[in-house]
Amino acid sequence: MEEKFRILIIDDEQGVIDAIKANLSGEYIIDGCNNSKEGIEAIKDGNYDLLILDYFIDGMNGKQVTEKLRKINDEIYIMLLTGRAEEVPAIETLKTLDIQMYCEKSANFEEILIMIESAIKSVEHSRKEGNFGVRLKKLRTLNGFNQEDIGKILGVGRTAVANWETNQTEPTSENIKKLADLFKVTTDYLLCYRANFGDNTKFEKR
Repeated sequence: MEEKFRILIIDDEQGVIDAIKANLSGEYIIDGCNNSKEGIEAIKDGNYDLLILDYFIDGMNGKQVTEKLRKINDEIYIMLLTGRAEEVPAIETLKTLDIQMYCEKSANFEEILIMIESAIKSVEHSRKEGNFGVRLKKLRTLNGFNQEDIGKILGVGRTAVANWETNQTEPTSENIKKLADLFKVTTDYLLCYRANFGDNTKFEKR
């Protein structure tokens, strides 16, 4: 039996947690935490696929919580939820925080549910065989690199690499060539024009 998608919500408004659970818990496993400390411990202990994070919680902000979380789990998909968009502008927040999605609490609740479902689909799609993100992640882990390592090699941020692996964005053609050279595969393989890795997929990390 296929394991259910696991979602963690960190939000000091219990009503938000309860509303999301009421609408989605039949399809997914959903846990909620009312404070950042409990949420960080849950990330340490649980195998979650998606984190829905309130921006302001128990004196901390989303940037501070995200930085702590990324030291524990640098791959979980994070959807930031905020009720104070005027203090947390969307474009700036997406550019500066290590997150994948932004959503305002002031939006219609149905729109919030749609955003959550969109995030779930993005994660599920990124795990399917035969797409660029899956192949990049396989090559990266096979050769012992983390996302930050790849970012430093290519001169981009870790978030950029995370977004490539979840197929949120695509690297430039120049970076695709650099990745192919780094992992000793063809660009055709990375772009899913070839099915097989080939013989040289692993080398000693420098």
